[in-house]
Formats: sequence, structure tokens, C-alpha cells
Amino acid sequence: MKLLQRSSRYYLFFSLLIFAVIALALFYALRYSLNHTIDELLVNTRQPLARELSARPLSSRMEIMDEIVELQPISVLTNRQTFRDTLIEIYDIEEAELEFEPYRKYTYDALIDDIPYRISISLSTVENEDIIRTVLVVVIGGLLLFLLAINLLNRYLSIRLWKPFYGTVAEIKAFSARQSTAPAFPPSETDEFADLNQELERMTDQMQREYDSLRRFTENASHEIQTPLAIIRNHLDILLRTPDRPEQDYRNLQRISEAVSRLGKLNRTLLLLTKIEHDQFPDATHVEVSNLLREKLEQLTSTIADKGITVTTDLAPLTIFLPPALADVLLNNLLSNAIRHNQVGGMVLITLGGKQLIIENTGPTNQLADHKVFDRFRKDSTLGDSLGLGLALVKEICARYGYRIRYEQLEKSHRVSLQF
Repeated sequence: MKLLQRSSRYYLFFSLLIFAVIALALFYALRYSLNHTIDELLVNTRQPLARELSARPLSSRMEIMDEIVELQPISVLTNRQTFRDTLIEIYDIEEAELEFEPYRKYTYDALIDDIPYRISISLSTVENEDIIRTVLVVVIGGLLLFLLAINLLNRYLSIRLWKPFYGTVAEIKAFSARQSTAPAFPPSETDEFADLNQELERMTDQMQREYDSLRRFTENASHEIQTPLAIIRNHLDILLRTPDRPEQDYRNLQRISEAVSRLGKLNRTLLLLTKIEHDQFPDATHVEVSNLLREKLEQLTSTIADKGITVTTDLAPLTIFLPPALADVLLNNLLSNAIRHNQVGGMVLITLGGKQLIIENTGPTNQLADHKVFDRFRKDSTLGDSLGLGLALVKEICARYGYRIRYEQLEKSHRVSLQF
């Protein structure tokens, strides 16, 4: 939910709460004021009513003007007087039926011709209810219009005031450290947005400079390392071809040659990881996975035969969107890992279909937790020629292109599931 929507929701909730409190307070204030006025009117009616009752025959219920008077003989005269709201059944001439109407009743004790009576005077409050209803409708309608106008004004002002912020967000979303131009943030007269743009300009400029520096360092380091490695490798080849050397010298030179090859492979792999992390690859294209898997298995035929591994495949056509070089690295590392970590005479089962690739291979158990096999330089200690970067490369490619990869160590096998 956007900030504007959240603030508007809180503002509306608070306004409605205040609105309800004001409506209730107004209702009870009007009702109290009108009842107080009627009570004073009823009290002032006592003296005229006493004269009227002394001059006419008495009954238990009489209608005098707009008032209903009820008389009840009592034995003891008291000073008690009460006011209360009540409903009285009245015959409606227009509707020709009986109906209940609201009345205000005033009850007190008084003497009529020296006889104590309890007298009740009731005055209709229908007009008061109409007045309260009319006032509430007018006031509540006015408050609702005012509330609507305030919310619309607040929304308009918020959109206008936050427009530079949304422009800044759009620039940040489109920004990439690889681009040569700096993002153009929209100007703003709001101090907070101006400060935000200034800090973002500083940060993006620093990111571009650091990215360029890292890219140049990576390229230069890779290039400069390859040259001395090639020189060392050539001299080693010359020394290994030189006759009349002790056997121990040949073994030492062979170890040095293996270390140089390992260093060159490590340099190329780390450079590849860096390029993946910084998106230094051409645009992705459609790659047919099943065909590429068959090519890779064909290339690994000799290695598979040397270990006596049985490969079973179930490949359905599947096209993914990936740079071809990375697709080659992805499948090559998964297959090489399944063969390298396999046992002599073992099995590899490859299943492709339903946008999923599953590679399962036999092999000894390892001591790594399932989530750590994708960490860099994590490897089986029994495989000295392994760099521990193969699955790390696979994980980096999957993370970059939105694929999900999972490793499971089963009872007698290992399984890697890749969800495209």
C-alpha cells in the first residue's frame, strides 16, 4: 500500500471518529436544551392549570389546550416533582388509527379544592424530535461535505507535493551503475526532497566510480595474471622435456605445473563470477536445454567411461531465456559435479521436463549441510583438484536470472533440482 493511501486511510478513520463524537454530543446537547425548555414551560403551567382545574369538573384524564392532564387522588401531600420522557397512545385522525407519540411528563402533588392530588402534565415533543432531526441532518450533512472536501484537498496536495519524490523513485529504479550518465532527479522546492536528491546524487556518483574502478581492476588483474602464468607454464614444459633429471625433480615440476593450472582455472572462475555479479554478459537469448545437455554429455563421454558410470536420461524439450555462455557454464558445472562426486560404477539420472531439471547421482556422503554446498570454496576434502566454486557459479547464475536451485543429500545419492 502506498504512503498516500495509508495516510489518507488514517486521516479518514480519525475524521470519522471525531465526526461521530461531534454528532453524539450535538444530539444530546440539543435534546437536553429542548427538554430543559419544555420543563420550564410545564412548571410555569402549574398556576394557570390550578385555576382551570378549580373552575371545571375533574376527571382522571383531561386534554387542556395541547397538554394532557392526569389526576390521581392521594392521601398524603408531598413536595416531590419529576420529569421524564414517555410514550402516550394518541388517535391519529388522518391515519384513523391509534399510535404512540413521544411526550414530556411533569408530575407533582398539589391541592385542588383542599383535596390532595397527584397531577401529571404531558406535553408533546414531536416537534422537538423534528427539530433535532432537522438540525442533525443539516449539521451532519455539512460535516460530511466538509470532510469530503478536506480529503479531496489533502489528496490533491499530497499528490502535488509528493510528485518530485515519485520522480526520484522512478530515476532510482531506472538507474544502473553500468550506465555512463548520472540520473537526473527532478528539482523540488521542498527541503527534505532536495536533501534526498543531493544525497542520492552523491551516492550514485560514488557507485558509478566504484563500479568502473572494480571493472577496470578485474579486467586488468585477469589480463596481467594470465601473462606470467603462461610464461611459467612454458618454462615448466621446457624443464619437463629436459632429459637426465632426477625423478624427484620431475615430480616437483609436475606439482608446480598442476598448481599453475589450478591457479589459471581459479583466475578464470573468479573473473566469471565477477562478471555474473555485475551483469557483464550479452543479452539473454532462447536456449534449448535438452540439446545442450546432449552436447555436454557427449563431451564428457570419456570421463564417464573412465569411472564406469551409467547415465540415464529422460529429456523433454525445454527452452529457457539465458545468455548462451552462462547456459553452457550452468549445465557443464552441474554435470561435471555429478560425475566428479560419483563413485566408480555409479549412476547418474537426468530428468528434464515441466520447467524443471533434476540431476541425481550416487556417491559418498559429505559433511556439508545442504545449504552450504553452494558457498564459495566449500568442497569435499577428498577431492583435491576441486576449487569449490562450481555450485557457487550455478547458484549465482540462478539468483541473477530468477531460477530456484535446491540440493538434497539422500540415503545413497545426491540430488540437485533446478526450477526454471
